[in-house]
Amino acid sequence: MKTIVITPDNEKEFNFLNKLLEKLGYSHKIISEEEKEDMGLLQLMLEAQNDDNVDEKEILNLLDAL
Repeated sequence: MKTIVITPDNEKEFNFLNKLLEKLGYSHKIISEEEKEDMGLLQLMLEAQNDDNVDEKEILNLLDAL
């Protein structure tokens, strides 16, 4: 199954989406900022497995996107 990641702009939107998902019966998980960063680093490591070098700019851009 595919996964959708949603980052609300504020606490009000977060609470609304959380309650909506619960009422609709969708399984969901709230992740911390640290977990989100870990996911980004894992993605970089997986992409780098096949490459000899990873451009520093590419890493910084991906981390900034988190």
